[in-house]
Amino acid sequence: MSHRPADWYVLDLDNDPTPGDPDRIRKLAGTLHDFADDVSDVLRDLKGIAKEEEILSWAGKTAEVFAEEFEDAPKKLRKLKKSYGLAGDALATFWPDLQDAQEKADKALRDGRKAREELTTAQTALTGAEDWVRRATEKSDSYDPAKNGGKDVPKPDEADVRRATRDAQHAKARQAAAERNVESAQSALDAAKKLAGQAKGLREEAARRTVTKLREASDAGIPNRHWWEEIGDWSPTTGTRSSPYASGS
Repeated sequence: MSHRPADWYVLDLDNDPTPGDPDRIRKLAGTLHDFADDVSDVLRDLKGIAKEEEILSWAGKTAEVFAEEFEDAPKKLRKLKKSYGLAGDALATFWPDLQDAQEKADKALRDGRKAREELTTAQTALTGAEDWVRRATEKSDSYDPAKNGGKDVPKPDEADVRRATRDAQHAKARQAAAERNVESAQSALDAAKKLAGQAKGLREEAARRTVTKLREASDAGIPNRHWWEEIGDWSPTTGTRSSPYASGS
């Protein structure tokens, strides 16, 4: 059973954008194909029985009953074989698409975790840099008569002025670097979110195609006998736990 990640909130998502269990779907596709092969064997055996001399020589109601029962059997079996074969084909096509979509989504989540961590670190550094700029600027301005509010203060030492000016410059440089780091981390996070969105779109499109094929498979079968009623409900966008297509998380 597939165990999907749960921390999709990293990408601001409420849940897994690519739910489903490719391995279960692959196995179900094989089961459906095996069933179609079994139906072929039964059909071949029935045809063989119908040609047996002993059967053809039956008399009375026994032969009539067999003929009536057998008359529609090959046709129904052919429909059943086609239905299960088409369904198996649909799922055999779907599970690799789902797997590809999940690989993209998982990469997006890994990238997002890294970007989110870097963004948090960068934002913390930016807050510290902004505080430094504020303090350094206040100190530098306190030595500038034009900026100290006309306060009557002693003439500052030249070394103190230069030191305060350099400190303010360094603080602003640190702030600019922190802003670039925040920008870079945010861009990486946005890219991860975009990749997750693409993965979701791939999964949903593959699911829509598969649903169409499954309906065609059901329509090709015996009327009023929908095989998928035996295996659970199909949800093309979310998946359900009652279904083989549902997320195993």
